[in-house]
Amino acid sequence: MKRFILLFTLFTSISYGQIGYWTAYNFNVKPGSEQTVLNLFKQYFGSNDLPKGITVTLFENHFRDSEWNFSHQVLFNGSLDAMAEQYSELPSDKWLLFLEKVNRHTESHNSFMGEIDAAFASGDPSEFPIQRIYSLNVNNYGKWISAYEKLNSKYNKPDRLTFAGNFTAGHKYEDGNAWVVNGFRDFKGALGGHGKLPSKYSQQEYQKAYADYREKNGGTKGVRGFLRIMLATYTY
Repeated sequence: MKRFILLFTLFTSISYGQIGYWTAYNFNVKPGSEQTVLNLFKQYFGSNDLPKGITVTLFENHFRDSEWNFSHQVLFNGSLDAMAEQYSELPSDKWLLFLEKVNRHTESHNSFMGEIDAAFASGDPSEFPIQRIYSLNVNNYGKWISAYEKLNSKYNKPDRLTFAGNFTAGHKYEDGNAWVVNGFRDFKGALGGHGKLPSKYSQQEYQKAYADYREKNGGTKGVRGFLRIMLATYTY
């Protein structure tokens, strides 16, 4: 049975080793067609099955990067087996008709894919629909993801969802080799960021832990970023 969830199914304050895989399709919706595209998305994915374990999500790209300036994004994610099944099946007539209808109202921008290596959240995932996306250049991915997990397994605040991973195809290397998604309950959280959210730990303790993260993550540099809003999502 389909149910609404956020991009990934997460359990309270649990980190996953290799969580899964994702593909992203970025496109521009023609002015005035935003509601039409949303309705088409809901009509198709609300009544047609995908392989078990797949989640599909439609986002609006609200605050855009100069290069990642597409208006909307569709993400698929799941386990290796689920994603392999998703891309091994021949397209159905219903799928081709859905694409034909959507293409009347959109123009393609780009697409890419990657892996999900860590995630932390408290509460129901659907409570974090406002998401800030960061693309990073990390000098040593293993060191960085380990430091990220160590920091966030304890200090990620209840009002933020955070997950991270890498890019594997369709992405320019100069645009970064790792990514972080921080999800918030509302725009107040997204605008203020993690530092403004309430926590049971003192700011001094958190700053000490963050300094340790910076020292041990092997070196990072922010490259790109945008803020997206979840419009609809289904899991199978």
